[in-house]
Amino acid sequence: MHLILKEDVFICSAARTPIGRFDGNLAEFSAVDLGAVALAAALERAGVDPARVEAATLGNVVKSGLGMAPAKAAAVKAGLPETIVARCVDSVCGSALEAVNMTVEAIAAGVMQVGVAGGMEARSQAPYLLGPKFTRNSGEFQKGKRPRMKRAGAYRWALDGAEPEQLKALEIKDSVSYDGLFWPTERKFMREYALAFAKKQGYTVEQINAYAEQSHRKARLAIESGWFVDEIAPCGDVAVDQVVSDEKLAAMREECADDPAGSYNASVPADGAAAVVVASGAAVKALGLTPMARVVACGRVHCPAPEFLTAPVDAANELSEALRAAGQPGDFPIIEANEAFGIQLPFFEASFPGAAINVHGGAVALGHPLGAAGARLLTTLLYAMKRYDHPRGLVTLCFGGGGAVAIAVERC
Repeated sequence: MHLILKEDVFICSAARTPIGRFDGNLAEFSAVDLGAVALAAALERAGVDPARVEAATLGNVVKSGLGMAPAKAAAVKAGLPETIVARCVDSVCGSALEAVNMTVEAIAAGVMQVGVAGGMEARSQAPYLLGPKFTRNSGEFQKGKRPRMKRAGAYRWALDGAEPEQLKALEIKDSVSYDGLFWPTERKFMREYALAFAKKQGYTVEQINAYAEQSHRKARLAIESGWFVDEIAPCGDVAVDQVVSDEKLAAMREECADDPAGSYNASVPADGAAAVVVASGAAVKALGLTPMARVVACGRVHCPAPEFLTAPVDAANELSEALRAAGQPGDFPIIEANEAFGIQLPFFEASFPGAAINVHGGAVALGHPLGAAGARLLTTLLYAMKRYDHPRGLVTLCFGGGGAVAIAVERC
């Protein structure tokens, strides 16, 4: 499904936090903390009074342990009023861009005039999940029975006696892996589908690693050249994306000499947030705003889970065809396509001939903050369009379970 905008809807600002690798320099920040930083920066850059914002829509995937209403918590912490309409979106990796598209659609429909949207994720702080019942027999503890627990605080509990034996019989899940990377219907990780895709396409590890090397090189150059500075809102003392040392990068590549979907050539867990301010044409005039870009189209496609890696191209093609049918340009000289796996990069290059793809590297090099990914891509795209003087741009990214979200913009 897609929407070709007939009314003017503008992106008036964009901001993102630095991207911190798992257990890295942003590990002390919760997703709510990161979301608040991005929202506050986006509002400040747009010059919009928080009281004029009608809704805050934020993507987030791993919500366990964040407390209730994380989108509203981030919005209020960013200075928005407590009367703000706030909602949280979970479309896995597509969450943040889906949040932006929902805001665009609401403004286009006349439901509101000004909104903020984006996403936030703190994979370093994601909790482990303790199963409610024993999954195996262990000593006096029987499979299917509940553990013995005692209250340890207002919302805290502790195992009540024989802790080692109880832990042996309980299942402990990694919430990021299970809620963000695992398709429960077929009980498969997205990595398994990626490996099958690489085999089907005939991509070799050497070929995939060569594309991954480009991503690492472009990201390193952009960081060292300061090309991300304008789009980043610092988190405390952290003002730049986390760089992997040359030694560690070399070790990662050696580890992935036979792995087409490993730490060197696939997106790595990361923390971060990003947000944009979206407004109607009428609001832009009334508030005297200076927009960065106009949204021309947005859309979403679905597919079987094993085909999720090709979905970004399907979403982009659907928008291109619809724009051409409406008498508008359907080509995009610059594209941000999420690098969930480096396996996608040769496929993107073949599918988007002539386009500049991920000019400053992608998730393979920078990291992948699940619920913030789409807004991060959009923020990077908008600043890159300005830097390289591109009139139109596209963001497209897949999500687990099968599908992709996309948005097309033109510079103002």
